[in-house]
Amino acid sequence: MSRFDLGRYTPTHAVGDKAAEVGGHRLPPGSVLTSATRVCPHCVAEDLARFENPTKARPWSRLEWLLLPVRVCGRHGAVLVHVEADATLRAGHDFSATLARRVLPVLDRLRAEAEPATGTAFVDWFVARLDGMRNPGNWLDDVPLHAASAFCEGLGTSVLHGPGTHPSDMGMADLARAAEEGYRTAAQGAEAVGSALDGIVGRVRFGKRGSVGHGKVYGRVHAVLRANPKDVAFEKFRHVLREHAFGRLPISPGTAFLGVRLDERRMHTQRSAAFSSSRSDAGLIRLVGPEAVADGRRLWITVEEFGRVVADVEDHLTAKDVAARTGFSAKQVGHLEEAGLLSPLPEADRNAGSKRRFLRPDVDAFMARLFRNAVPVANPAEPRMTIERAAPGLRVGTVEILNLILDERLAWVGRHTTGGRYGDLLIDRDELSTVLQGAGSPDDVTETEAAAMLAGVDPGRLWCPVREGMLEWSPGYRPRDPRSVRALTRASVEAFASEYVTLKEAAAVLGLAPQQAMRRLAEAGIGDAAAYDRVRMKLYRRRDLTACLSAADAA
Repeated sequence: MSRFDLGRYTPTHAVGDKAAEVGGHRLPPGSVLTSATRVCPHCVAEDLARFENPTKARPWSRLEWLLLPVRVCGRHGAVLVHVEADATLRAGHDFSATLARRVLPVLDRLRAEAEPATGTAFVDWFVARLDGMRNPGNWLDDVPLHAASAFCEGLGTSVLHGPGTHPSDMGMADLARAAEEGYRTAAQGAEAVGSALDGIVGRVRFGKRGSVGHGKVYGRVHAVLRANPKDVAFEKFRHVLREHAFGRLPISPGTAFLGVRLDERRMHTQRSAAFSSSRSDAGLIRLVGPEAVADGRRLWITVEEFGRVVADVEDHLTAKDVAARTGFSAKQVGHLEEAGLLSPLPEADRNAGSKRRFLRPDVDAFMARLFRNAVPVANPAEPRMTIERAAPGLRVGTVEILNLILDERLAWVGRHTTGGRYGDLLIDRDELSTVLQGAGSPDDVTETEAAAMLAGVDPGRLWCPVREGMLEWSPGYRPRDPRSVRALTRASVEAFASEYVTLKEAAAVLGLAPQQAMRRLAEAGIGDAAAYDRVRMKLYRRRDLTACLSAADAA
């Protein structure tokens, strides 16, 4: 080895920098052993047999024995033996003195107990990278060595052990096996890594309730990447794990994973799937099948797969869906259903839905019928207004007005420009009032008509004789319903005219002023037919007036 190579492969670090540089590779703090070493007892035995110097000076140290990621001898395929130094110096420890005290006296036993490794692929690759060799076909070789080796160990640990396993709890053989497993997987590429991560997630048994921590799923590989959030060397591995988590774990939109937030959900839980499809949990299970949650498993289903499951029922709308689509309230949708304007699906056709549902085409057809004759209006003015504004004043229900529109009994129906929701529908309030009141019955007499038939009667006071039983309202008139026309029965008006005479009519018959006529009738002993404070008018019986006139003519 040249002097240049010796300097290049000697671990060094700058003053104040704990990271070491070896062979042009920057390794994180702690990667180079300073108070201990690792040895291969077979290599030590070969050195002893090869040289003729003093015994403790014959074994040579190897660079890879000082590097933390290396735990296997690439030449003999044995797990290295970790040896703590008796005493450490400022620059490290005396390798020869450590071996003379710790290894050489028990070398035969160490060789007999040496544990064979599961492979040397990781060590061979690591040493080759130290020598500057790269393989374009190796997925790891475009990543700095420290990041690639740490990822291999973390991935292997997660694959072989549980999520709570920490390197401090593992021995040299287990760590070597984990690095070997992780390397063999990662060297094949992102697809192989994804398959390994699938196995990790599939092995975790999730309860039906409660949150799921990412570290409890992926274990050590997640811990390695989370511990290096700002190191760009790990970005390739962070991307792979992040995309796998977004695609396989039910992470909610907006949740950050390894520094990046998920924009759109990719995996549904039972709760999110039920919410997105407007179903109860029980209805959702019936839809996807009970086998999806067999043995108490959580329901996890990708958004794409769930989309295919609900494709057959995407036209099935709940009352809330109909309300959002049409502008009606959910309560009004129930009224439309009761009136037969919207028909729900039979329970057998709801496709596992526990709520009543309506077909989207039926809802769209109903809205199209409402707007088929609507005239676009940019700025409607009274009496043209929305149904919600007109209905309270007329004390009429929405369904009744909609039936008038559907039956084309309203001559004018409008819409706000091109709007197509319930709130955009316009009607003429005056026309609606006229249609609701109807043409009336020929046996009814309006208050104006009654005043014309009853000389001297104030139309505004007709309610007083009605209260006294002298007149009768029409059976079609309902005092508390402003839609009904205020009218009197013709029979009661004619009976009133034949029975009673007002002061004004009596004065006209007598040819006197009203005050003079009232004194004349009083002098003749003709009294009021009804108390003034009750009927609010002077009334006399017609027969009494006739008798008075007859007596005056005889005199």
